[in-house]
Amino acid sequence: MMVQPFGVRPQAPNQNQVPYAAAPQQVPAPFDAWQRARTFPVTPVISVCIAVRNRPELLIKSVRSVLAGAFADFEVVIVDDGSTVPVQEGLAAAGLLADDRIRLVRQPPSGISAARNTALQVARGRYITVLDSDDELAHDGLSRIYEQFARTGARWIYTDYEELSPAGSRIIHLPSFASPEQMLWSVLSRPRLPFKHSGMSMEREVLADIGGYDEGTPIKVDVELVLRALANGVHLVHLAYPVVRFHRHDTNISRQRMAGLRVWRQLIKTYTPTRIPGPAQGMLLVRAASELGKALVTALGR
Repeated sequence: MMVQPFGVRPQAPNQNQVPYAAAPQQVPAPFDAWQRARTFPVTPVISVCIAVRNRPELLIKSVRSVLAGAFADFEVVIVDDGSTVPVQEGLAAAGLLADDRIRLVRQPPSGISAARNTALQVARGRYITVLDSDDELAHDGLSRIYEQFARTGARWIYTDYEELSPAGSRIIHLPSFASPEQMLWSVLSRPRLPFKHSGMSMEREVLADIGGYDEGTPIKVDVELVLRALANGVHLVHLAYPVVRFHRHDTNISRQRMAGLRVWRQLIKTYTPTRIPGPAQGMLLVRAASELGKALVTALGR
């Protein structure tokens, strides 16, 4: 039996969404996202999906990193989630909207989950690659992802990444897991998450089958999605290569540590494989200590 998200189920796309594209006919009319993900033609191979609000300069760098890559069979789907100044203006000034591989949708501010669900509705590729608007793809990132899909038969891939900060850069090597159950326990119990959402790639059909992103989750939406996939038996395959360059800065959403504890409490309650209270309480204590520690590090400016 499928585990359903604990929040509000994703809704049909907002009729107020305003589509933009170099070739307007490329952007389909609003349609039920999950039905479209199963029936729309599978072309191109990969849809790189970016949800953004008010990060025009970073977004341009992110998009350019995709366009400059070695892999050719892709599109870039950008969802402007109510930016104060429409990102269309910045992309046009940078000359990017002339590229017909870029497809842009603007919608009223609806939250990260709704924006990512809109991207799923619009995307046409067999595979979805998630990219945060302040991250960049490695030159061979999409090539490596596609090769991993072809070589392993995986349906969902997560990757290593390069972390950039004022102190320098370092490669973050993530663990691999033999089963969904092992990874689920690790996500719930490890002080540091064993995956990164940006750079994560999955078959569009799998993402649709589990219901997309939970629009009732205010933050930690990536954690909820991964836990739900694992609880439904989806095996996430590790690609030991830094596909994404992650920029650590003061506006990273992941720094909302204290608000995240409330979400973690619900996630642990929902997805802990056993109903015995001891493990769940222990995981919550580990998570609280981790989030408090990270908040302290942030406060000290590191």
